[in-house]
Amino acid sequence: MRRIPIEYAREGDILGKTLYNSSGGMLLCSGTKLTERIICKLKNYGFYTIYIKDKYTEREIEEIIKPEIMARIHALHEDLQEIIKNSNNGMKVDIKGVNKNVRDINEIVNEIIYETLFNKDVLLNLENISIYDDYTLTHSINMMLLSIVIANESGFNMEQIKKLAIGCIFHDIGKTFLPIEIINKAGKLTDEEYELVKCHSEKGYEFLTSYTDLEAVSRNIALSHHEREDGLGYPRGLKSDEIHKFSKVASICDVFDALTSDRPYRRALPLHEAMEYLLASGGSQFDINFVRTFYNSINIYTRGTLVLLSDGREGVVYETNNGFSTRPKVRIYGEGGKKVSPYVVDLMGLNNILIEKVVHKFSFDM
Repeated sequence: MRRIPIEYAREGDILGKTLYNSSGGMLLCSGTKLTERIICKLKNYGFYTIYIKDKYTEREIEEIIKPEIMARIHALHEDLQEIIKNSNNGMKVDIKGVNKNVRDINEIVNEIIYETLFNKDVLLNLENISIYDDYTLTHSINMMLLSIVIANESGFNMEQIKKLAIGCIFHDIGKTFLPIEIINKAGKLTDEEYELVKCHSEKGYEFLTSYTDLEAVSRNIALSHHEREDGLGYPRGLKSDEIHKFSKVASICDVFDALTSDRPYRRALPLHEAMEYLLASGGSQFDINFVRTFYNSINIYTRGTLVLLSDGREGVVYETNNGFSTRPKVRIYGEGGKKVSPYVVDLMGLNNILIEKVVHKFSFDM
């Protein structure tokens, strides 16, 4: 199966992965034959990408976070949001309730950490982090998973990974205090709206400090994940060594997931383009050492990706070469726009040929 933008879905395609709503409820079962009516409904529901089964990619894709786990996280997330909304309306904060909520989420995070660290194949195929429709919650979970990758490869010990991961889950809790119309605004924010959004870092940190038992290094991620190496970030304008390493990692994960996620006003960037952005911004916006660690830890062309090579050949990423994510083995299906008998080329041995771009349909299948 492979992941495609919803606009490339065609009547008769077979859905490769079950689709869920934000609370983990099933929307459409794997194996369903798509019709124009179903495709239209998925578009209206806000799905920008889906997985389909096809003749070029036989791999099965493992769900990183199972639906039942997502349902538990979603329920806890909603409970916490309700407590915050009540406090905004003048009600007393239920401190015991908040801390029970945090402890329950922490237990789930620990489960996810162990499962993720012992599944190297999942860590190398990050296109499959999540397909749920709640962006705010999904973004925090994706960010947590990405942070585990960097932390593990950077030599963080288990306690450090746990503190980083739980901090990432709560990094945007301050957005709960902002008007929902600003959070969900599809267009460009006004200067006044942007200044208001920037306050979410301090509001989130203040809430976590006042009402939870989270450790300081975990709470600090909410405050400092928008700081930059060059000091041009917010809210305190910290630079370089003034920024805690957890916040440096969180910043990279925050931006990478935002770039590779579909939004109403912008389609997701391919993984390799998002990584190019991180590399280009290393040293100014991000810690270049953590960026390089991240780059060396994942495959930016995952197995099953359809690609066009610089010499005009078209094929599917067949196997990755560890440590050389831009030079995978590719099973060729087309040459010069014409279908050919499949064969495999290893880009490690073809230095004059590059992957020119990711495609979603072969030219000879149009």
